[in-house]
Amino acid sequence: MARCDALAAISETAEGLTRVYLSPEHLRANACVGEWMQAAGMQVWQDEVGNICGRYEAAETGAPALLLGSHLDTVRNAGRYDGMLGVLSAIETVQWLNEHQRRLPLAIEVIGFGDEEGTRFGITLLGSRGITGSWPQSWVTHPDGNGITVAQAMADVGLDSDKIASAARRVEDIVGYLELHIEQGPCLEQEDLALGVVTAINGARRLNCRFTGEAGHAGTVPMTHRKDALAAAAEWMVFIEQTTREQDPQLVATVGTINCAPGAVNVIPGEVSLSLDVRGPLDNPLETLLSSLLTQAEAIALRRGLRFESNEYYRIGATACDSALQQALSHAVETVQGRSLSLPSGAGHDAIAIAERWPVGMLFVRNHRGISHHPAESVAVADVAPALQAYLQALSADEAKAAIRHCVAIPHWQQSLVAARPFDTLEALRATADALARQWQQPELEAALSAHPRIGERANGADKEAALSRGEQSAMQQADSALQQAMQQGNQAYETRFGRVFLIRAKGRSGEQMLAELQRRLQNSDPAEQQEALDQLREITLGVAISLEQNSPEGWFPISQGETDSDGRLKDLTPEPLTPGHYRLTAEIGDYFAAAGRDALYVSAQIDFMIAEAGSHFHLPFLISPWSWSTYRGS
Repeated sequence: MARCDALAAISETAEGLTRVYLSPEHLRANACVGEWMQAAGMQVWQDEVGNICGRYEAAETGAPALLLGSHLDTVRNAGRYDGMLGVLSAIETVQWLNEHQRRLPLAIEVIGFGDEEGTRFGITLLGSRGITGSWPQSWVTHPDGNGITVAQAMADVGLDSDKIASAARRVEDIVGYLELHIEQGPCLEQEDLALGVVTAINGARRLNCRFTGEAGHAGTVPMTHRKDALAAAAEWMVFIEQTTREQDPQLVATVGTINCAPGAVNVIPGEVSLSLDVRGPLDNPLETLLSSLLTQAEAIALRRGLRFESNEYYRIGATACDSALQQALSHAVETVQGRSLSLPSGAGHDAIAIAERWPVGMLFVRNHRGISHHPAESVAVADVAPALQAYLQALSADEAKAAIRHCVAIPHWQQSLVAARPFDTLEALRATADALARQWQQPELEAALSAHPRIGERANGADKEAALSRGEQSAMQQADSALQQAMQQGNQAYETRFGRVFLIRAKGRSGEQMLAELQRRLQNSDPAEQQEALDQLREITLGVAISLEQNSPEGWFPISQGETDSDGRLKDLTPEPLTPGHYRLTAEIGDYFAAAGRDALYVSAQIDFMIAEAGSHFHLPFLISPWSWSTYRGS
């Protein structure tokens, strides 16, 4: 909070807080924030549109980044938390990670946008439009109140308007955007909650409207002969209030200005001009409400013998926050304050521009009485602490998602599994993962196979997914050319027959066994093959691969293989009784723990055992952990 006070002191006026885009105060604020970023362990730079940026590197250099931040500009005579709290809380979050020597799978980038409010040039979201590459060239010629264009103002502070495009970030370099912001409304305070999760930023429609009647003498025109424009406007205003209240409570409508002509105490109003502002988090209900309001205005005018006209001069669509980020934030908020409240944002934010290219999420912090854009803007220190905790919890959710993303390319499954945390045991994690996997249908199968290599093809890349695929398919990649050619032909036949890549758990299977399975499954019906492919997908994602081999004078040769089920069991591994001899079971426990996002000491666990008599029954439990395993003969 002391840093909010320090930033509030950087103002163009001694009384109150005013800091506008491309002003000396803007540069001073950037320099101050840049020092705090650097002290928190970030690499710092100012981009080509004047945003101040910092990067906290990931565990692996060059990883995509999660963007955190808000804006540093203000309205005139502003409060000290709007925008600034979001930037400073992001820096505090990174500082905590740095002090605890934690690096995440994703880099964290913090950004202080140079302009969101549009105070100086009347154009909003200049900073965020810069990084999305959606800054129209015409903006550089737009003047401020003193006739100074954006291009000239940029030159005055050492920026080059010809290089604006260089501020744009590549889509693949950023995975999403989180913004912490004061609510600017009373809902959290009414619910006695410090934090809330934003569902959407309201869309808005603004119109100039006019009722035109007939002016007349206030004393001589009878009431039944009047065409009173103000009376019509008043009737419509009451209808606006009543109708909007009866709709979705998240819809709002406001008549903010009204002008009556000729405006004399003894003259019947002949013309009334008024504004209409309608907002809501979903565009369709918003359009329905607006249509009903305008239809009623025309009906009122017709009944009273007047004329009604309207001109829509501003329109912006509703911006939905990403469902996965909402889920992560909601879980984080529930963790720190017991329950989460979901609510839309009635005000605009940088997330509107960011959402055109990347997923966005927003966290609201309670501010007293919802007062904003005013020196009385207030935030309690006791509310900021859980906000920082929730931020860290949400980042941990992204870390968890990154840890399991190599398991299977089904985002909804990943998101649901992460949202179900925490798990008391690995078994609880596995049970939840299995329950979610049993909901998979054809869309999930298609998503998982969208980037899956064909059996026999080498997966390229240095990432974990490619390494796991290469390890799993090693038997086919080491096969002779005749077998590889037969597999290639089989793949083509399968794709022609079913329209997707052939999927099988390759671990523990020889090349000949995989080819035989492919040829068998080519005879399946479409529904049967879809189910078998889904079963294989679940096994690849969740099961422990088990293989059984028998020793002979020629060496070890495979007997059978399979996957453990949701109970951790593999029943009927051998359909026929085993003959006496020397056997070994191999459990691929390294792959199992990797699929749960955990490192493990052992790649596999192997049991050598003897069968002395035909018909013997063996129950061989494996007790596994990331750092040890044991076994015994069960009953």
